[in-house]
Amino acid sequence: MRKKKSIPILSKQRVAFVVDGNCESWYIQMLKRNERSISVNLEPKIPQKKKLSEQYKMVLDLSLDYDNVFWIIDFDVINSETRSKKKGIKTPLQEFNEYFDQIENDYKHIKIIINNPCLEYWFLLHFESTSKYIVSLRKLPKFLFH
Repeated sequence: MRKKKSIPILSKQRVAFVVDGNCESWYIQMLKRNERSISVNLEPKIPQKKKLSEQYKMVLDLSLDYDNVFWIIDFDVINSETRSKKKGIKTPLQEFNEYFDQIENDYKHIKIIINNPCLEYWFLLHFESTSKYIVSLRKLPKFLFH
């Protein structure tokens, strides 16, 4: 009689993305739909409140349930909010630096991806060589948006 083979069951790695907009969430969903060979469970998450503190809280909460958490930050938002803050008040840039240091020191499975100015510009650089500074998203090619 033949011996039964024990085949190890490989579980999918669970990966969460915390993003600050609907476009980024759509990009993750399209990656999940179009790249079926990826053996991870991709889960885009958008905080209801898009404040930096809410995103940070969501990242930490997800880190308890997921193998890896990627926090995608559009740095143009942080820069514009920092410029508009009054002096003497903690700026979004200072707040982000505190969160960044905390994550770097204490959470090895959380990765922060900083886009400057935005994720769409990062995609553009993979399709077209350019050194032009993009001031407005309206100047990016339309194929980057759905």
